[in-house]
Amino acid sequence: MPSIINIHTPESFSDVMQVIEMFQEKHKTAWYRGSGKASHALIPSLFRHPKKKTPDELHKLERDLSSTFSQRSPPFVQQGFEDEWERMFYMQHYGIPTRLLDWSESPFVALYFALTTCARGKTNKPIDDVALWMLDPSEWNRHALSDISYPGGVLDSKREQVKSYSPNAELDERKNTPIMIYGTHNSVRIVAQRGMFALFGKSTDAMDISFRDHDFTQGTLEKIVIAKDEVDIVAKSLFRKGISDSTVYPDIYGLSLELRRSFGF
Repeated sequence: MPSIINIHTPESFSDVMQVIEMFQEKHKTAWYRGSGKASHALIPSLFRHPKKKTPDELHKLERDLSSTFSQRSPPFVQQGFEDEWERMFYMQHYGIPTRLLDWSESPFVALYFALTTCARGKTNKPIDDVALWMLDPSEWNRHALSDISYPGGVLDSKREQVKSYSPNAELDERKNTPIMIYGTHNSVRIVAQRGMFALFGKSTDAMDISFRDHDFTQGTLEKIVIAKDEVDIVAKSLFRKGISDSTVYPDIYGLSLELRRSFGF
């Protein structure tokens, strides 16, 4: 029987916080991801290529991207990369398509991204509902790796269970289902955003599709949808709590965003 994603529709910031609290009470570990369009699927940037869609095409694309990055990045990269994983996390950080999907340990950071990345119309009003996804990464991994009786817990790139997901692994060695891993905190932004990652395997299915089709434990993945008419109201409450552009981006870029917003640009 397919698993069903629980969808919550709070109408205020306090309602959102109540839903998050309820999720945290049920799960020892919780991650969050914000989306500026509620209908968007949980899929990494590599899999969004407009033409290359099959696992074989995407596998070759990933290797070509990594190879080209290795050839052309040395003038712009100060440090060397310890291994292929560190290179992948670095590429993800700078917007180069990978099999990684960003998550955060902070619901406030994820909510910030959901509220500030929504598309706006001519009157500057949001034109789409936004979403805040909630995930138990430990339970997800327990189910995703149940074929090897993995007891649960978040993984890192050094663990044996992750080897088949390596950028250097052959496609036929990879498992299908995404797994949840800690990343290399090689930038102040990742630290500030408390960044974590879903690492995708061979299957090109979105996480929400994998959850539905592979009988995950109910409640492992849930979704909060904030109506477009409530977006600015909830955002105002979030900013008043001290979560703003300069806390999510602790650099001159974040300050620039905050000044533009504060002065009505």
